[in-house]
Amino acid sequence: MVKNVTFLNMLSSYWDKGLNELELQFPDVKFIKNSNPAERPTLLKNAEAVITGRLTADELNSAEKLKIIFVPFTGLNNFPLEILKERNISISNTHANANYVAEKAIALILALLGRVVEYHNELKKGNWFRSFDDSDTWTSIQGKSCGILGYGSIGKNIAKILKGFDCKIIGFKKHITNDNDEYADELSSSINDVISKSDVVFVCLPLNNETKGLISEDILSKMKGKYIVNIARGDIVNEDALYTALKDGTLAGAALDVWYNYPGKKQGPVFPSNKPIYELPNVVISPHKASNTQKAIEDMIDDTIENIRTYLKSGVTPNLIDKERYY
Repeated sequence: MVKNVTFLNMLSSYWDKGLNELELQFPDVKFIKNSNPAERPTLLKNAEAVITGRLTADELNSAEKLKIIFVPFTGLNNFPLEILKERNISISNTHANANYVAEKAIALILALLGRVVEYHNELKKGNWFRSFDDSDTWTSIQGKSCGILGYGSIGKNIAKILKGFDCKIIGFKKHITNDNDEYADELSSSINDVISKSDVVFVCLPLNNETKGLISEDILSKMKGKYIVNIARGDIVNEDALYTALKDGTLAGAALDVWYNYPGKKQGPVFPSNKPIYELPNVVISPHKASNTQKAIEDMIDDTIENIRTYLKSGVTPNLIDKERYY
């Protein structure tokens, strides 16, 4: 068991409320709340448990007493997992944002297929798309075959929504323990198999050494006339190959919420990719906002607080990450 829990995220009133509840319930555990980046090195030296969305290798090496990390969202690509594995440090995350990310994924594909952004922009200019030939019509998702790469919490929520459109669902899972699923018509451990059977491909995989660049030029070349939706991480899809496949028409279109460049501390405009993917007519883009609703944020905080409560009460770590599989 740990003697202290150190909070290293931005402290909001909602976080403060949850942490105060834990303080009252566990008076023998010291809860340290700090959002000042300058104090992180000092705090980490004595930290046994931390709440944070990122740790560098240097920070982790300085945290000699660290036993467990509570991540208040799903992604783990901001952690040196190999060091965590070597030191046997546990890591717990939350999937409480899954239904919100799924909702955004569906919104993105409907906007892409329905030409929502294009119609919106053109109607502001007075253009009405009045003909009924292919140049003016939109594409329905009704009855489409949809492949979901990464059939976990987010993937299943996407499948659940797509069933309302009578879509056929083909889910990709690296490790299939049970072929029977409430929403998937088929599960496969072959990405090529899933892609070959799909009209629309949703990327929901975690980013790790195995998945970085997984959607390669070779895979994209097999997606003639298909659509891709990425709400996972940009680096799972090869940037140059994605741009080429969209520009030359191999891919019918892409809906993207995740990217290759992010603002960081830089002021002013930051373009999301090194290639001008965002300028292409067959894309719908979003600034990594899939789980950025107030309710989603509160749900993730609540779930993280509950994970900590369970751990402090029983020693059991909810949502314990398998550091071999990175999820």
